[in-house]
Amino acid sequence: MSASRPELKFSDVSEERGFYRRFASLPEKPSQTIRVVDKGEYYTVVGNDALFVADNVYHTNSVLKDCRSDPGTEKLIHEPLKYVTISTQVLSGLLKLCLLEMGMKVEIYDKSWKLLRSGSPGNIEQVDDLMNISLDSAIVLTSIKIQPNAQDANCVLGVSFIDSGSHKIGMLDIVDNEVFSNLESFLIQMGVKECLLPDQRSNETMANELKKMVGVLDRCGCVSTFIKNSEFSHKDVEQDLVKLVGDELSMSLMKFSNLALGSCNALIEYLQIMNNESQLGKFDLVQHSLTEFMKLDASALKALNVFPVNSLSTTSMPVSHGSIGSGGRVSSMFQLLNKCKTNAGVRLLNEWLKQPLTDVQEIQKRHDLVDFLTDQLELRQILQTDYLPLVPDVRRLTKKLIRNGGLEDVLKIYQFARKVPEISQVLDEYLKDLDNDSTTKSLVAETWQKPLNEHLTPLDKFQEMVETTVDLDAYENTNEFMIRVEFNEDLAKIRGELDTLKNNIRTIHLDAADDLGFDAEKKLKLENHHNHGWCMRLTRNDGKALRQHKKYLELTTVKAGIFFSTKELKHVSEQTAFLQKEYDRLQSDLVKEIVQITLTYTPVLEKLSIVLANLDVLSSFAHVSSYAPIPYVRPKMHGIGSQRKTELIASRHPVLEVQDDVTFISNDVRLESGKNEFLIITGPNMGGKSTYIRQIGVISLLAQIGCFVPCDTAEIAVMDAILCRVGAGDSQLKGVSTFMVEMLETASILKNATENSLIIADELGRGTSTYDGFGLAWAISEHIATKIGCFALFATHFHELTSLADQVPTVQNMHVIAHIEDMEKSSHSAEDITLLYKVEPGISDQSFGIHVAEVVQFPSKIVAMAKRKAAELEDLKQDSQMLKKQKCSSAEIAEGTVLLKELLKKWVQDVRDQGLEDTLTEEQSQQKILQLLKQVSGASAYSENKFIKEISQLLL
Repeated sequence: MSASRPELKFSDVSEERGFYRRFASLPEKPSQTIRVVDKGEYYTVVGNDALFVADNVYHTNSVLKDCRSDPGTEKLIHEPLKYVTISTQVLSGLLKLCLLEMGMKVEIYDKSWKLLRSGSPGNIEQVDDLMNISLDSAIVLTSIKIQPNAQDANCVLGVSFIDSGSHKIGMLDIVDNEVFSNLESFLIQMGVKECLLPDQRSNETMANELKKMVGVLDRCGCVSTFIKNSEFSHKDVEQDLVKLVGDELSMSLMKFSNLALGSCNALIEYLQIMNNESQLGKFDLVQHSLTEFMKLDASALKALNVFPVNSLSTTSMPVSHGSIGSGGRVSSMFQLLNKCKTNAGVRLLNEWLKQPLTDVQEIQKRHDLVDFLTDQLELRQILQTDYLPLVPDVRRLTKKLIRNGGLEDVLKIYQFARKVPEISQVLDEYLKDLDNDSTTKSLVAETWQKPLNEHLTPLDKFQEMVETTVDLDAYENTNEFMIRVEFNEDLAKIRGELDTLKNNIRTIHLDAADDLGFDAEKKLKLENHHNHGWCMRLTRNDGKALRQHKKYLELTTVKAGIFFSTKELKHVSEQTAFLQKEYDRLQSDLVKEIVQITLTYTPVLEKLSIVLANLDVLSSFAHVSSYAPIPYVRPKMHGIGSQRKTELIASRHPVLEVQDDVTFISNDVRLESGKNEFLIITGPNMGGKSTYIRQIGVISLLAQIGCFVPCDTAEIAVMDAILCRVGAGDSQLKGVSTFMVEMLETASILKNATENSLIIADELGRGTSTYDGFGLAWAISEHIATKIGCFALFATHFHELTSLADQVPTVQNMHVIAHIEDMEKSSHSAEDITLLYKVEPGISDQSFGIHVAEVVQFPSKIVAMAKRKAAELEDLKQDSQMLKKQKCSSAEIAEGTVLLKELLKKWVQDVRDQGLEDTLTEEQSQQKILQLLKQVSGASAYSENKFIKEISQLLL
């Protein structure tokens, strides 16, 4: 790999040493920033950054080379001076790694270490042309200004966000609690990549709040960037917004707080948008409402496998149902649903998965459209095969046109413009078969056909402009991108002169061939040399003939032969070169004009792209619903404020059921307000408890983004939030323990949940001691069931928790069935237990953890010891339960103890009176005590004491 990379070249030693001295004088950079030098044909990385590239890109230190610098330079910067050179292709991979995967920043400098451009996870505009990718999701940058409230636990967050890809600016105030659960929902909904915070870490009052906020940002995969507090000033920001939005009326209709305006100012300064005139007037001002979409926390995204993650193979899904993260399998809902054919469709699917709807009417509209596309199989296949794959990434094309676009990009948009009327016509043909008063017909027309038709007229003008100015014949025949000669008189004139000169050149070539006696096609070559212009070439052997003709001028001799010319050819060649340069300049000016005209159609093109993205995603939903192992069904939805009922008959996990090696066992789910709101699921390890509770969340999410669901029949109550707590990994590198993460996430759930939420908890309380964990699990469950009253699913191995159903009527116990053949509890083996993966009402009192150890082939000695210890603990548990049943007060025990002493004294006295103290055996003595106990237990002094009663029951 290193052999193909160029060396770091300098004209002399002094230039090289100056390069490193300037590097050493740069301001100190954060460890999460990489500096790259643009050397023209390649890029260079120096110092510790070179070590990072070697480790993370090339995965070998052999690519590193020593820098030849002053002896004092290394002492000045306190780091080894190594360097590595990288190609443009490698730089693209480095940028993707740093910005999109590792949350780092990149700065690109020129040879003099002057900053050319920079990029961060939330701001890739300056470098996205170097990355050369179409992103699956929007890049959203946000900023937050916090205003603590001293009177209560709540605080107000002034939030602003910018999506520079879709040119949207938004502002809102978020009233939040001490765990910032509403902020977490906002970050998830918007898919925020980077967040600007005021640097008030030296302020004792704010430092703790900022620390908690950074923890939330980190949990959501968002990079925190601290900037000067002064950047969050709200003065004059409204004037900047008017310039960016280009609509003073829309600004006047929207009222924003000074907190939100201050945050917006920080974003504008950070992105330096006002310095780019091409951005002025291009932005839309939008308002975002948290309640418009379902709230999802970061744990829910992981628990429900919404998006693929690197660590998904270590998911806690049951092994028996297959590992959903291995190999090239579908490992997430995004991968399952992504049958999209356009880049805009992929981005919209990503957005919808983070923003499930809560308005039941809007959900039903999407279901209606999916229903239409499911029924119209032929239409869906035509769209997904013939039309949608030809739709370009308009957003990416527009950016390219703004930077350095050419006729090639204009023609891509032209081809797109020609397809739009055809898509509209295809939709119209299939709508004819529907009744005129059909709700579906009017919905399809309103959603897709009408918006497409509205933009056909401006597209007609665009097509006419391209057909008038661009040489389409040259494009179709030779794939050349040229302006039509007839379009411009000067261009036509120069083209005519060039054609005449080229005819003269061909004539000179043919005359020379006759004069020298060589075939013009095979021997005497006519070439356009990069230095000499138009000239002729002969091989070295044939070139000897030139010595007999003085009019031929030898130009240069190379291995390929001898280049030569004549005075006439040189003159014509110079004229041709001059006119060609004029022709290219005029072509370039005309291309720039065409590009600028094309850019005026950007708003129309983007609206069309959004409409087709919507069509693409819903076609994908219909495709997935139709081609699932068992086709999905349309759910009946119950809106918020109406009947709270979720009933899923024969429900399945959509991601797991598509695995090749899985035969999925379906299960029923019934949740109803006032009846069975809280389900406690017990059962064996690997029995499917985790899958069961997660698939209910997945199905609710599917329904609320507009897709059909994997059930036989389904009724679903709209959820305002899905909140999960499902086994955290250690965060020790960040100073947070497993149990602390569990408590933080649980606290967020309790703050966020309403009666319309869905809570999913898997093994809550297992991160600490058994007694503490059970106590917490009980208290949290009881609070959810009695105070919040939302739908909740709790998978647990705390079997004692099932007694909560006896105290709270809305709690129902469910268990996963395992078939056990004739066996003793303490000695089950792998062959004795069959997991059935069916969930039914009732309680399971066994977990079969040792069975799991046997399945994965633990050493037999360890398994045997585990069984022995488990049996001992079971005996202790039974003894403990017997003692607990006594439930005697301390006074009753003290009184009973006195009575027992009297009883024993009486027994001793009787034995002595009968002279039996030396003749009684141990067994006879015990019998004598029992007889005595029976005699006196009926006496009032003994029978009324609870402690004596318990002793009597144990002994008799």
